[in-house]
Amino acid sequence: MNYSLFSSSQVDCQTLSPSHKSNDWINNVLPLSQCSTYQDPMLLNQLFEASRFNFYQVNQAIDPILSAQRRCQRTSLYIQCITVEQRLLLATNLNPNQDIQVLSGAANWLIGNSPNCAIAVQHQAVSRCHAVLGYATDLGFYITDVGSEAGTYVNRRLLGALQRRSLRDGDLIELGHLRIEFLIDRIGQPVEPNEDETRH
Repeated sequence: MNYSLFSSSQVDCQTLSPSHKSNDWINNVLPLSQCSTYQDPMLLNQLFEASRFNFYQVNQAIDPILSAQRRCQRTSLYIQCITVEQRLLLATNLNPNQDIQVLSGAANWLIGNSPNCAIAVQHQAVSRCHAVLGYATDLGFYITDVGSEAGTYVNRRLLGALQRRSLRDGDLIELGHLRIEFLIDRIGQPVEPNEDETRH
């Protein structure tokens, strides 16, 4: 499986702990069973950046992220939301190479085929701004169609324009005829995202 940075910024793991001259410090934070992940620093960089360099959150999130595709039952494409303590992370493989990409928490993520969308999907069925995936403390995770041409479906049910539909682990999202499985992994206490923060 391949991994790639979602954003253009990269973090050198050696700079994360100025008092250490090598990556040996990371072995004291993450379990040895995950040492194979260290061979892929890009995924670690994404996780450290998304979790604001919180070692505990990275440690807790790695296994669910690496095993997400194996959990999928209806399609190989997925969007995965992970709550670790008070932080919300999002992982997806919605790209041509199905690489794992990680986003930091926000109240909303815009989905569309525009490169400016938080979840940019290069697919002919997906509108430039197709839907919004969000999290609210009263509803949990939800999706809203924002006037797409091909429509947004949850478990085969079409959403009306601007209709908000709650999401559960294992739900099938369809953007036109593009099928995506929605996954949720909760670790620790539920999150309370900053409603003013939105990823476009």
